Amino acid sequence: MENNDMFSSSTVQLTWQDFLERMRHPSAAEFVKAIKSFIVSSSNNPPDPERDSAAVQQFLSNMEAAFRAHPLWAGCSEEELDSAGEGLEKYVMTKLYSHVFASVAEDVKADEQLFEKMALVQQFIRPENLDIKSTFQNESSWLLAQKELQKINLHKAPREKLACILNCCKVIANLLHNAAVTANENTPGADEFLPVLIYVTLKVSPALLLCLVSAVPCPSRLINSTFLLHRLT
Repeated sequence: MENNDMFSSSTVQLTWQDFLERMRHPSAAEFVKAIKSFIVSSSNNPPDPERDSAAVQQFLSNMEAAFRAHPLWAGCSEEELDSAGEGLEKYVMTKLYSHVFASVAEDVKADEQLFEKMALVQQFIRPENLDIKSTFQNESSWLLAQKELQKINLHKAPREKLACILNCCKVIANLLHNAAVTANENTPGADEFLPVLIYVTLKVSPALLLCLVSAVPCPSRLINSTFLLHRLT
């Protein structure tokens, strides 16, 4: 991955450390109190994915607005303010992870059924079944993409989970681009990219995939981040 990748582990770690440092400042005491209060309040409620997601989104939005008006972030750039929001999101979601992720029996059961179906398909699926041209078939190199996707359940913060997906996509896009150059083919697009992504996902068969989708808060921030998909090749 490129060193300037905004989803790289070093960037995420820097964002996290900066957030923690600011929260240790005496003037951030009210923020700390509000965050702890929200976490305790949410933890005491019975799990409800839709309600919990809406509550987290609203809380993060309110806190980010408060950050912008606070002297701790006076003169900060938009990037620094976004980083503060990302740090807050990671802290909150890490604390509430067991409460909001795979906490409803019906969701877990649906995920188990999906996993069983994907495991079955995994046994016989071949690249040609998804109309992947032989020019772009490279299963040994696709293992790199699979490795990125396999990291998804090692993380608790939505942005870090998204990073795993985007890094997987970036590996696939780069491999397709290199294959096209080697074969003197046209630049591959969505018609070439999507089947490979499906194939890689089936081969990995991430556990609790449906729960992952339902647990991701702040869709606006994560959707905005997908602009990186246009920079993959």
